[in-house]
Amino acid sequence: MRKIAFKFGFAMAAGFILLFVSMHFLRLSHHYYLRVLNGLIHVVLLTLAIRAYSRQVNVVDNYLQGVVMGMFTSVVGVLTFSIFMFFFLVFDKGFMQQLQADLPIGEYLNPVTASLIIFMEGTVVSLITSYIITRVLGMNAEAHVAKS
Repeated sequence: MRKIAFKFGFAMAAGFILLFVSMHFLRLSHHYYLRVLNGLIHVVLLTLAIRAYSRQVNVVDNYLQGVVMGMFTSVVGVLTFSIFMFFFLVFDKGFMQQLQADLPIGEYLNPVTASLIIFMEGTVVSLITSYIITRVLGMNAEAHVAKS
């Protein structure tokens, strides 16, 4: 389980970081709706991780194990990205000031709180998405078994 979680979790973090840095250099990092692309990275890598784990242990009917796998993978990816963002916001004071000016909670925002918000948002998305992916993969596996 750990090997799969770290493999896909670090791939997730790399995807998040690559997307953010490329959008920042293209001067698009202030467009918050681009977080949808992070969602795509999140869903794809969670699906790959849960699918790899279910194939490794032959789990069809235990949704809890799939959700735990997804959460473990996401904690690795989201925590790594949150740490990256903390350091990015510490060193790029202009971007931090822009966020503080643009967001309604800007007066309470600093690199620590911004990183915590990123981590919390990623964790909640991971929990919901892991459950949905596990259910869908479980239904597909059950349908495949029924056809056999």
